[in-house]
Amino acid sequence: MTSGNDLIPPDNNSSKGGDRRIRVLVVASVRLYREGMSFSLETRNNLAVVGASSSSAEAMSAVTALNPEVVVVDMATDQSLDLASNLKTVCPSVKVIAFAVEDHDSSIIACAEAGVDGYVTSEGSMDDLTSTILSVMRGELLCSPRIAAALLRRVSALAKDVREAPAPSGLTSREYQIAGLIETGLSNKEIAARLNVEVSTIKNHVHNLLTKLQVTSRSEAAGRLGPRTARQNSTISATALAMRAS
Repeated sequence: MTSGNDLIPPDNNSSKGGDRRIRVLVVASVRLYREGMSFSLETRNNLAVVGASSSSAEAMSAVTALNPEVVVVDMATDQSLDLASNLKTVCPSVKVIAFAVEDHDSSIIACAEAGVDGYVTSEGSMDDLTSTILSVMRGELLCSPRIAAALLRRVSALAKDVREAPAPSGLTSREYQIAGLIETGLSNKEIAARLNVEVSTIKNHVHNLLTKLQVTSRSEAAGRLGPRTARQNSTISATALAMRAS
């Protein structure tokens, strides 16, 4: 077992017993945890560990090089929440799982707002981590009723803030949402993939957005809306987790 940013070249045919395996990247600053998680996950028939990174910077490089489907982030890693957010910006399709999260509402809500797709608490086992990986690949969230209720309360509070904020230039909620995604650096194509719509639809929304705000560029539009689009993005992330809760 190697350490640091351990890269394994992509192998789309990686399998055991002929079944396709889910490609996983492990991120943990402590070598013992990194190697232990990698080894244990690799023994699971439906998982293939394609790399292990020791820092956020290494993880971002590894995602580009290895194209994993799931990134497991040890929350003890420096800037772990920023890493989760950046991963979703650079590669919206990747599933991010926060590992060793404190079992407090505030910690899990912070993960939701960073864009994570699932989490395992600090008391969770490798079986729990494996189940969480499989659940997020199905578009589901494994969490307790208490956490589901906390997420829904947070969504309600964020939505209230958005509703009560001034609505300059008569923008629609969809236009605010797109402005927020522009602010994160996503292209029209990436926004279309995130929202599951055609690129032409996004182009129309962007044109309307620029017209209503009387600006000529995407960056100007995002800058004009600033704080409100940030709240809108937080609402979207928390809503996604809450609505997938089971």
